[in-house]
Amino acid sequence: MINGQNYSWEDISIVLPHGELINVENIDYSDGKELEQTYGKGSNPVGYGVGNYSAESKITMLKEEYEKLGQYAEKTGKGIYRMKPFPVVVNYANDDQASISDTLRDCKVTKVSNSAGQGDKKVKVELELKVLSGILWNGREPN
Repeated sequence: MINGQNYSWEDISIVLPHGELINVENIDYSDGKELEQTYGKGSNPVGYGVGNYSAESKITMLKEEYEKLGQYAEKTGKGIYRMKPFPVVVNYANDDQASISDTLRDCKVTKVSNSAGQGDKKVKVELELKVLSGILWNGREPN
């Protein structure tokens, strides 16, 4: 039974400080919290300890979009690695589902990778980001 349209790539919009991304091909983001089992007598865990929370993201865009972000960074007087922490907002919206908005708070670029090869019809740039203040999953704190 078909209950309606699910979210798809065309339902996603991604906003960085320089505006909505048009020439974007992929976004990955995730978070996690360290957890370690503690042991006492015997070989089975007797409890667990909780560690640090961390979040990260990767965005793959076309070279043209990366250049727009680079121009924005220059206007702020900084290079891409020295930009102030910025939010990345990922919106999901279609006619059959409620809108969802995930916010990656206080992102910093940690790595830029350029990929081009013989026969390619486009040049891709991948940004790796540390999400310093965590991810709001549709307005909800993760922890």
